[in-house]
Amino acid sequence: MGIWYHGSPVEMDALRTGSTITQHYNLACIFSHKPSTVSISDEGVIKHNGIENGLLYIIDEPVDPLKDIEPHPRSTMGEEMEWLTKRTVKLKQLKEIGQPIIEEILTEEDIKTLEDQ
Repeated sequence: MGIWYHGSPVEMDALRTGSTITQHYNLACIFSHKPSTVSISDEGVIKHNGIENGLLYIIDEPVDPLKDIEPHPRSTMGEEMEWLTKRTVKLKQLKEIGQPIIEEILTEEDIKTLEDQ
């Protein structure tokens, strides 16, 4: 079913049950910065308010979509963008993302606009 990613500012070698994974590379990179707010425009542009140095991981073992994961029940993103693990899974660090890209950062005004919608 493809490559699964996890983004986090924390170094780790396994992901615990109930953690978020995605098949969207750019979204995992954004999650690596630990944002509390993420916005995806109709054009697919992702912005966020995360400030942490990020690390990008891949799931380093097969994932059975019928047994190992489930759609995130409280996701505000598009269908099948966020999934929750139903068991502990092995991780392999793919790369250091570092600091967020300034053009991807939501301003306070952006966040207020999102909250008012």
